[in-house]
Amino acid sequence: MSVPNTLQEAEATEAELRAQLGELISAKVRAEKEGGRLADRATVLGAHSELAGLAERYSAQATRLALEVDEVRASLRAQEARTEQLRAAAAGA
Repeated sequence: MSVPNTLQEAEATEAELRAQLGELISAKVRAEKEGGRLADRATVLGAHSELAGLAERYSAQATRLALEVDEVRASLRAQEARTEQLRAAAAGA
């Protein structure tokens, strides 16, 4: 992603990052819940043998998504700082 040059571009980039972060967090929560649900079902007597494997895949997905959440959150914080610098420059102009 390129560094925005105007306040309007910076605010748009910030909004995009916030939306992306929200989507990633939602996906992570869904993966965690589904992984837990499948792990519980895998322990039931007579459960299908593939359930434990599916639970592990969801857990791995949740872990990958958590890393992406951290990356996007860091990008958002950096973008917030850039946006505030542009706001301060615009206010001083």
